[in-house]
This record gives sequence, structure tokens and C-alpha cells, in this order.
Amino acid sequence: MNKAKRIVDNMDSENAFAVCSEIGIIDENATPLKQARYINELLNTTESMKIYMTDTMRKCGGCCLSTNAIKIAKKLYAKSNDIAEFLNLLNEADIGGRNLHIFEGKIIAVYKKCYCNIPKKVENMNKKYCECSAGWYMRLFSEVFEKSVTVTIVDTIVNGAYECVFEISDYV
Repeated sequence: MNKAKRIVDNMDSENAFAVCSEIGIIDENATPLKQARYINELLNTTESMKIYMTDTMRKCGGCCLSTNAIKIAKKLYAKSNDIAEFLNLLNEADIGGRNLHIFEGKIIAVYKKCYCNIPKKVENMNKKYCECSAGWYMRLFSEVFEKSVTVTIVDTIVNGAYECVFEISDYV
């Protein structure tokens, strides 16, 4: 399933119908460029229709995380003596952007580059798109710690920042 279709499928059916009535339905075989344009239009349309998309985008982002990455992360956590060691092991395993660390009791995740090709394909991607990455981190750490964590977007490249920064809290 392409990413644009997955976003629509994760929306509340009433909202999905309203948005698709406005912008149409994406073809399952749409190119990445068409998907990027559609996603940007979808996010802009939901914004103008006052449709809340944070949970939808986070759920979609969690779908991008492989079960293998979760298995590896759980093994690394089990053999770690503390959170700092666990984060170093995740960095070495290239899970989470290779720049995870603790600061003031929160896990800080930093991407030096955007790992997703979708926002690179269009100018002025809607900033809600980055909730997808927040959902990726939310699923990773919630699965590893076996409890719901809070993920806060501090800033993103899509916002015009030099790097993407996420704060993960409520993990202990």
C-alpha cells in the first residue's frame, strides 16, 4: 500500500470521505511524486477543514517501523544496564537516526537529514507531515518499554530547521 493511501485508510471514515470528496482518491500505483503532492494537498485540506490529523499521521508513522527493528531494539534494551547504554546501542545499530541521547531526563532524538523521501519531492510540505516521524518514535519506544510514551516535536527540517529534534518522555 502506498503511503498516501495508508494515511487515508488511517483516517476516521467520515473525515476520509469528506477529504476524498474534495481532492479525489489516490491511485494505488501512484508514483512517489504523485503521493507527495497528494499527501501535501490532503494535509492542507484537512487543516482548512479543521480535521485533526496528529493521531492519524502518528499511526501511519508507526506503520513505517519494521518489526525487525523492534525485535533488535528489545534485545538491546534487555542487555543494557541503563537508558544511556541502550541509546548508544541503538545508535550503533542505526535504529533511530544514530543520534539518540538523554538530556534532562528525556530521550532526545535528532535526525541530521530527513529520512523520508515524501517531503523532499514537494516544496512547502505541510508541517503536520512530521507527526509521522513522531509516530515512528512513539511506536519504537512504547514497544520497547511496554508502556505508552509521549513524543514531542521540538523542530524539523520541514519546518526549516537544520535538523529534526524529537523529545521522548514518560518512558520510566
